[in-house]
Amino acid sequence: MKRAILGGAVGAAFVLCWMGARIEPAALVDPANVRAVGAFARGLFPPDVSPAFLRVVAEATVRTLGISVAGTVLSAVLGLLLGVLGTASLWRRGPLVEVDGPGFTRALSVGARGLARFLRSVPDLVWALLFVVGFGLGPLPGTLALAVSYAGVLGRVYADLFEAVPEGPVLALHSAGASRLQVFAAAIWPQAAGSVTAYTLYSFECCVRSAAVLGFVGAGGIGAEINLSMRLFEYGQVTTLLAAFVVLVLCVDAFSRALRGRFRRNAVHGSGVLRDVVELKPVRRGRPILWALLLVAAFGQAGFGALLAPGALPHLGRFAAQLFPPDLSAAFLASILGPLWQTVAISVIGTALGMLLGGALALPSTASLMFDPEAAVRPVRALLYAGARLTLALLRSIPELVWVLLCILAVGLGPFAGVLALGLHTAGVLGKLYAESLEEVPPDAVEELRGIGASGLQRILWAAWPQARETLASYTLLRWEHNLRASTVVGLAGGGGLGLALYNAVQLGFYDRASTLVILVFLLVSVTDALAHRLRRRPAAETATESPLTLVAEAG
Repeated sequence: MKRAILGGAVGAAFVLCWMGARIEPAALVDPANVRAVGAFARGLFPPDVSPAFLRVVAEATVRTLGISVAGTVLSAVLGLLLGVLGTASLWRRGPLVEVDGPGFTRALSVGARGLARFLRSVPDLVWALLFVVGFGLGPLPGTLALAVSYAGVLGRVYADLFEAVPEGPVLALHSAGASRLQVFAAAIWPQAAGSVTAYTLYSFECCVRSAAVLGFVGAGGIGAEINLSMRLFEYGQVTTLLAAFVVLVLCVDAFSRALRGRFRRNAVHGSGVLRDVVELKPVRRGRPILWALLLVAAFGQAGFGALLAPGALPHLGRFAAQLFPPDLSAAFLASILGPLWQTVAISVIGTALGMLLGGALALPSTASLMFDPEAAVRPVRALLYAGARLTLALLRSIPELVWVLLCILAVGLGPFAGVLALGLHTAGVLGKLYAESLEEVPPDAVEELRGIGASGLQRILWAAWPQARETLASYTLLRWEHNLRASTVVGLAGGGGLGLALYNAVQLGFYDRASTLVILVFLLVSVTDALAHRLRRRPAAETATESPLTLVAEAG
């Protein structure tokens, strides 16, 4: 009976979300939309490789890299401050607090945790939109948006890493009379420094991907050039810019992965601490100067010279003053119920679409199924496997904001375009996760079914699926949390929901309404995170320690 009621409630909620997302499948076969998509596809080739445009691409790529570096450095500094203050074992609970008493630092620690949650709950594209109004067009708003958004992520990650270190050295130093900050510097930091560096490098990878998207609201970099080329119908330029973005991401990923590998190989799994001290090679003379010069160049590309312009800071102050107090009038709050419903509907239907497409592509992407030594037609299976993996990589490599621009060509403005954009990108992410989860299940049950003659598909359905089911559900819920944030982002490009309402409020100068919408996004994300966490929660005896990398991956 309970299952029937629960199923009916889920079905009714899905129907309501379907209605809220305004799903119109007929728009996909509308002749005008089909012609627009065909014209776009034909215009993508050949790419624009003229010397003049390649110079533009190179400058945009260097600027995107500068924005990413500067944003990562600022987010690490601010995140370290929030992480130290948010470490519960230093300020809120544990032996150190029992001896010294919490004092006012307990409230300060709780406030740091709350600030970090707020900073990471608001999407970086929303921060970029607000900073564009405050500072004007250019790379500086993008840099500040990355710094603020990823400071919230890293603040939480750093705090978790600091709490995970063995407490023996901490208690020994404190019993010898060291203050809490001395305990942190001499006992906590040396044990967590390697993992902090590794997670910061991963955050840098995420910042590079995000920096390319922030340009769509005028924050500079490759995204700004893609947006301009799309508006001018120069689709060949879009191809060149996307290729440059992919090359940049691959190079940064390889560089970061090589550095992170040194720390990951030495890390205790799931603990955030290192087994042994990392042996660092002697620093060559002149290398610190080189890194300092590169950092100065990155901050120069990030547009910090704009802060020296006369009237820049007073203009920012006037804009900030107009954000408060938020518009809490009954009429305005009633008017945003529709966009709020649309935002939730876009995230739910988009995640469901991504789950279906990802699941369909996950089976041919599962190596244990496609490369079964007892299966026939192996060349065909290898071809299907390569094609499915390539499709998944393509779907997840294109950011949601680019997908929504393409989907607007196919179905027009509105929430349906946002649903398609989230669904396509989510399919690439979930398909890869589903396939890898099916490959990594314990092989005992699978081999038992193989021994009695079960086919590959039967082994997947009756052995791999029951073991991977909870993991797949957890991945899907985690992706829905991400898609709820992303649904506000796609709205900024015309995908409906709160994002479109926020964009209109900023463009029309209703900044008090914009602050209300930002607060609403924060509350919506917080409630959804709590709900998803409750659904994913396992009994303590069955739950492994969650890696802090999950938070960074959500953001990126």
